[in-house]
Amino acid sequence: MAGLEEKLCPVCFQEAMEHGECRNCGYHAEESSAVKDYLAPFTILKEKYLLGKSLGQGGFGITYLAENMQSGLRCCIKEYFPSGLLQGRTPDGALILADEENRPEYEEGKQQFIEEACALQELRENISVVDILDFFEENGTAYFAMELIEGCNLRVFRKNHNPKQTLKMALQMLFLLGSSLAEVHRFGMIHGDISPENILITQDGEIKLIDFGAARSFRQGSDNKERKIYLKPNYAPYEQYTQKPCQGPWTDIYALAATFYFIVSGRKMLDALSRAKGASYPPLHELCPAVSRQLSDVIDKALAFDYHDRYRRMLDFLDALEQVVRPEDYDIDLRALMPKSKASKQAEIHVETSDDSEKMCQVEEQNMPEPKRLAAFFHPKKRRLAYLELTMRKSGGHISRRRWIIEPNRTVKVGRLATSDVMMPADNQISRNHCEVFYNEPKREFIVRDLSKYGTYLADGKPMEKEKSYTLKDGDIFCVVSPEYTFKVVIET
Repeated sequence: MAGLEEKLCPVCFQEAMEHGECRNCGYHAEESSAVKDYLAPFTILKEKYLLGKSLGQGGFGITYLAENMQSGLRCCIKEYFPSGLLQGRTPDGALILADEENRPEYEEGKQQFIEEACALQELRENISVVDILDFFEENGTAYFAMELIEGCNLRVFRKNHNPKQTLKMALQMLFLLGSSLAEVHRFGMIHGDISPENILITQDGEIKLIDFGAARSFRQGSDNKERKIYLKPNYAPYEQYTQKPCQGPWTDIYALAATFYFIVSGRKMLDALSRAKGASYPPLHELCPAVSRQLSDVIDKALAFDYHDRYRRMLDFLDALEQVVRPEDYDIDLRALMPKSKASKQAEIHVETSDDSEKMCQVEEQNMPEPKRLAAFFHPKKRRLAYLELTMRKSGGHISRRRWIIEPNRTVKVGRLATSDVMMPADNQISRNHCEVFYNEPKREFIVRDLSKYGTYLADGKPMEKEKSYTLKDGDIFCVVSPEYTFKVVIET
């Protein structure tokens, strides 16, 4: 094997290495950086994936180039690696916790890593979201395989193109990724780490969102345990600085707008802690004459400090954009602007970073709201949001949770149809239109009606009569099919 390793290229996986250079793709051995925490090149995972060059490390994981030895296709492997909880790994690749007291947090994160990868697989038809191909456990941790995207991130695109091209691209990005994220939100998840580094433009001119390592239900922790908070300060809204369950689609809306703000202006959005102390940022139209006052106002609302003041849903944000942006404003052939590079350079661009790149960092949890200091930002008399919280209990004792906002005085449909407001897993016992929920805001009540074949059940296990209305109060639960799918109705405190 030693002889093969000397000849095998860790980028194109061809036996073409000679004197440290690949004859096929141009890769040079000096491009590889040895990092003790990374798995060695040519490690085999799941008896199927041959690892190549490491592509980089974030707050939650390490990414590697890989080849599927069964199909011969290249892909990327993301390894669950919460660096703040670990001290390294054993010679055979198993991870070592820094402190055994971290075990519950580590295991919870690992399980969520797998569950979110599983959930994202159900969004495979969405061309603007990176395709998750496989997921598995090994070395005491978890991995998922995703498509290899060859292209550049938004920060690199901005450096290599003029302001007019960049603005058109950024507008196209808002509409394409906004539509994709609306689907992710409808599945009860948020991305949680939108930034210029995590949005790629492929060589075919497609815009794709990557790195769902921070993806989560917008439930957040419900057990009041302390958790480490990782975020990118210039793209994270204030609610991400707390473990309280106040994240939702508006969190991704803020990050998407902050990314647009930076790409168009070249100026990073002011971090939320500075805004909490009263600092303000210049509106986009003051920095960029090409941006209309109307578009700038829409971005400002998406960047509102108080999440109550932002657009509730991504579709609301997109509707507002459509009112102030014309199709010709984002009519651009991105494919024609993308250079055709050698394989090794493509892999570098996939994760290219620079001194000004935004990286995940650990932050201290903030107490919110703080009435004396933040009275101007958070208003306790504002409309309280209502949610559906789903707890799914799976074989092996695994538990996962998702959360959906319920707009007042609007019927929310629950089922496994792709058009359902609350899209359930592909379980044949769950009807396409299983039940519906209506939130009566003045009475603070939830009305639930069963529409299914296999039943919707009350907390005491009694089945609801089909199409009969049942009234539930804050904190009450009901089940779809069985206790495996338990919903709680919640009103924001």
